[in-house]
Amino acid sequence: MRKRRYGEAMFIGVSVGTGLLCYFINIMCQYDLETDQTAGRIRYFLRMDRKRCVFLIVDLVVCMGMTGLFVMYRYGPLKMIRYLLLLALLYPIAAEDARNKVIPNRWLLYMVFCRACLFVLEAVYLPALILENMKFTLFGGMMCGGVFLIAYILSRRAIGMGDVKLAAVMGTCLGFQTTFLAMFAASLLSAVYGGSMVLRKKKGLRDEIAFGPFIALGTWIVLLIGA
Repeated sequence: MRKRRYGEAMFIGVSVGTGLLCYFINIMCQYDLETDQTAGRIRYFLRMDRKRCVFLIVDLVVCMGMTGLFVMYRYGPLKMIRYLLLLALLYPIAAEDARNKVIPNRWLLYMVFCRACLFVLEAVYLPALILENMKFTLFGGMMCGGVFLIAYILSRRAIGMGDVKLAAVMGTCLGFQTTFLAMFAASLLSAVYGGSMVLRKKKGLRDEIAFGPFIALGTWIVLLIGA
């Protein structure tokens, strides 16, 4: 009974707490895009309207659903938080990349900061695994960033530098194998989309396609199936 109550408390704490954190991360990204910032940052964060209420509710529901799925996969709470924060950041990145074909460096720094904080917590609560976690984080970031950097050079910048940086950040959160699967899924999705647009004569073979939305969707798919 005590173990069950602990599990329920952990589920509520991770889903609600991370859901609120994901909400504020998205508000921070929205604040960065505002050109007419008449209010201070804290005042801007605390402002609540109908649109934000709906977004907050949807955010909490999604986090609860994903947390429940992660519990089924027997993930630890810190791993759940790491995945949820990454998914939360991928949402504004996908939207901004689709609109303007750019991935803001500041948003990637937000995730780097969150990953650093989680790494410290992992070192505190799982000291025996600190070397393994360090290898997982550094190897994942360096390998994913390196592979995409090579692709960036060989493709003659068909892949954006923002995608290279995003791959490196994702590697620190997901590791090399999971990030590779997410990028592979993203490549398939973008190929299908690009091919359909060419067949419908809405785009040419040399037209650029924002890769950020497909990275976000590919990551969602990979995490949903527990890969």
